This record gives sequence, C-alpha cells and structure tokens, in this order.
Amino acid sequence: LAEAEGLGARIYNLHVAEKKITPCQGCRTCEREGFCPLEDDMEEIYPLLWRADIIVMATPVFFYGPPAQMKALIDRSQALWARRYVHNLTDPGRRWRQGFLLSLGATRGEKLFDGVTLTAKYFFDAMGAGFVGSLTYRQIEEPGDIAKRPTALTEAKEKAGELIQPF
Repeated sequence: LAEAEGLGARIYNLHVAEKKITPCQGCRTCEREGFCPLEDDMEEIYPLLWRADIIVMATPVFFYGPPAQMKALIDRSQALWARRYVHNLTDPGRRWRQGFLLSLGATRGEKLFDGVTLTAKYFFDAMGAGFVGSLTYRQIEEPGDIAKRPTALTEAKEKAGELIQPF
C-alpha cells in the first residue's frame, strides 16, 4: 500500500473483519431488483468497489479458501454480478478495473491457493475487474513469518508499480 501511495495512487484499506457484513440470504432480490435489500456496511462498500480502478484482495487462507468475513463480502457481491449479468447495467470502470490477489497460508499444500484464487477470479468478475495475477506465500503462520521470504516485500513493491503505472 505504501508503495502504491508513493507512486501517486489514492489508497483505501478496507478492513473486512471490522465491518458488519450480513451473509447473503439467497433471497434473489438482487436478481429481481438489481440491489441487495440487506442493510449493513455493504452499503458503504459497494460504492468503493464501483469507484476502484484496482482491487487487491489481501487475505489469509483458511481451509483452502478465504475466511468467513471475506467470504461474506464476496457472497454479497452477487448484487454486483446481478447488475452486470442479469440487468445488463454497464459499469464504465470495468474497461480498466483490475483485480489482484495477495494471499498467504500456513501449510505447504500444493493446492493451498487453488480455492482462494478461483474465488478471487469470480469475485473480481462480478464487479467487472479483470484478474491480473497474484502473489501467494506458503508456510506463513505467525506474525513475522513473512520475513523468512526475503523477496516478498520486493515482489509486492514491484507488483504495486506494475499495477499503478498505467494509471
């Protein structure tokens, strides 16, 4: 975030775990009406997603997917999906909006990031963001473990530059 901001980007860091996000109820109002009827912090989050040029989903992996708080936000993005695919509403930002995954997990599992990557791709698609890649790190369990990956910070800074440069 600091690198992107240093390159001139306006940053908004959304701490999903601190938000009140009611899980999707599967009521399908978004498919019928084009909006989600649930009233919670998603009312502030939807406009942030619509205005963003780049969305970075930064998340740990829990049981090969994102944690419950992040998954609730993703599931509630069904309203964005419905606006795009059911109601055919055009979002001007989708021509350049990009989605990037930054994730870490505690195990060495070969497929550790398969679930969260697939989820991220469809999450980004729902909001009209092209998936442009990921940085993922295994065996990161405790605070400070990322220091065992001496290239991680450099890779993140380089990726921030690549993402921000076109804007």
